[in-house]
Amino acid sequence: MDLSHLRVRYCRNSAVGRIKKSPKWDDEGVAATIGTIMSLLVFLTFMGMFTNQFVPVWMSDNESEHMANAITQMIGFKADIDGLVADYSNSLLAPAPIVAPITLHASGIPIFAEPTAGILKFTHETSAAMPSLNVSYADDDYALGPTTGGHAGGYVHLYAPNRYYVEQYLIYEAGAVILNQTDGEFIISGPQFSVSDVSGNRVVKLTQVSLFGPNKTVGGIGTKSINAEMLYADTTTFRADAGADLTISILTPHGTAWEAYFNRALNSSLAGLTWTSNPLTTDYSISSDAYPYVYYGRTISYYVVTIQIMDVHVFDHTHATIQMSLGEVSL
Repeated sequence: MDLSHLRVRYCRNSAVGRIKKSPKWDDEGVAATIGTIMSLLVFLTFMGMFTNQFVPVWMSDNESEHMANAITQMIGFKADIDGLVADYSNSLLAPAPIVAPITLHASGIPIFAEPTAGILKFTHETSAAMPSLNVSYADDDYALGPTTGGHAGGYVHLYAPNRYYVEQYLIYEAGAVILNQTDGEFIISGPQFSVSDVSGNRVVKLTQVSLFGPNKTVGGIGTKSINAEMLYADTTTFRADAGADLTISILTPHGTAWEAYFNRALNSSLAGLTWTSNPLTTDYSISSDAYPYVYYGRTISYYVVTIQIMDVHVFDHTHATIQMSLGEVSL
């Protein structure tokens, strides 16, 4: 039987001849892709560890170092003021103005963390505003009080809003440097104050510092300057042969620091003296009262700390007036 007529014929344009085989799997391309992804994962892992672990520690060290430097600068500024008072009191020499640098910021980490900016503020003395230090002492001839030369005020305030280290404030007020932070506050360098026994007489020496000048606030990064010039300083000696009570009253937001300072200073000065039988009740008393105060839209507590020293025979009172200004130019 002839079956030739059943033979399958393909035309010229048939697709059978154009069917291609499937391409082979490229193992080298897959390996390169997986390698790239793994490298990115390793890089991102190390980047995350660096950002989450090392950056906070590094920045905390930077902010801690800045606060240590700022404390040194503020104490240096206080020492300069004390030096001006000591050199000028009852002196005919013209005082030398001082310039104290204050660094506002903590260094950052390039790319990863910006510097931590700070705020420096100066507020001059007024008759009623905080802070203020008032002294009252009466002898036979003259009564020293807030309206007769016994009032001083004004302050310099550095705010460091640290993001990794503890948030801190450094304040120069009433001749002292105060460190304030969330877990407490204390005076790191006290005013010029002493109590001593001279030939059986109780002698107290105190310097009050009044700060005057335009109120000003500067913020950001860089180093700003505090310019100070002595306007006047004088020491007056008051005597009470029978002894008189000396009262020191401080109006301040930092009452805890001042109360602790005077407790420590008076215990140290009066302990062991011949007339001391009970330092806490016989020779001096300290009281502190808190009141609400609206500060930049928020209510805080301010304190009236009253220190009374009994039987003071000689009171050497120095009152200094300082002209202040803050510099704008970063160094």
